[in-house]
Amino acid sequence: MSFNVKKYRIIDVSQWMHEFCFEGDQEFFTKGPFNRVAGNNPEFVYDFELCSQSGTHIQGAHYFNQNGQKIESYPLESFEGQAWLFDLAKKGVDTTKNDLMGLIGDIELKAKIVIFRTGNMDGIIKTGKVDNQQRPGLSVDAARYLVLEKQVKMIAIDSLGIESRSSKNYEVNTWLCKHQILILEGLVNLQSITRQQVFLEAFPLKIKDVEGTPCRAIIKEAL
Repeated sequence: MSFNVKKYRIIDVSQWMHEFCFEGDQEFFTKGPFNRVAGNNPEFVYDFELCSQSGTHIQGAHYFNQNGQKIESYPLESFEGQAWLFDLAKKGVDTTKNDLMGLIGDIELKAKIVIFRTGNMDGIIKTGKVDNQQRPGLSVDAARYLVLEKQVKMIAIDSLGIESRSSKNYEVNTWLCKHQILILEGLVNLQSITRQQVFLEAFPLKIKDVEGTPCRAIIKEAL
């Protein structure tokens, strides 16, 4: 899907890789610089370690489905597209289908991206603390509404994830993975977006046999 606006600004909505590490994940760190070439002019190269869920990251169906589609099998155009931005007010409890119906109304979202702005990820990075009482989440019926009725291709959020606050076994993620929906998590700086309709790009690294990778997510907003 092309972006036909001639004048636009780019908004970086990706967090720095070192800013947050989910409990239990491989922490991101760099080593170096190293010089590994001969000669009198040294090079400066670095090694780093990370988790596939490090930083702002995009993931596909393999995330909660052993036989699900891995990230390299999604067409490149899957990772960009027209997007609609919605503010989620609920924290610590589920956002339901009825909530979304009132928020979205008759907006056409078929094959588009929905971005949920909550401010949660920015707060976590600022404080260094995860407070589940401030964490947003979708209910299963809300996820089904977005996919079956609104037919979105990707769900994005500025939080640790989109999982329901009341789910016990990651039912929301499991259901979305079953339906091949891309999930973009860990966005930041969404307060800089001033329009509801924007264009999003969030391309994964070119790595095979993983559920997803960190990405440099950006918003293109018409001037």
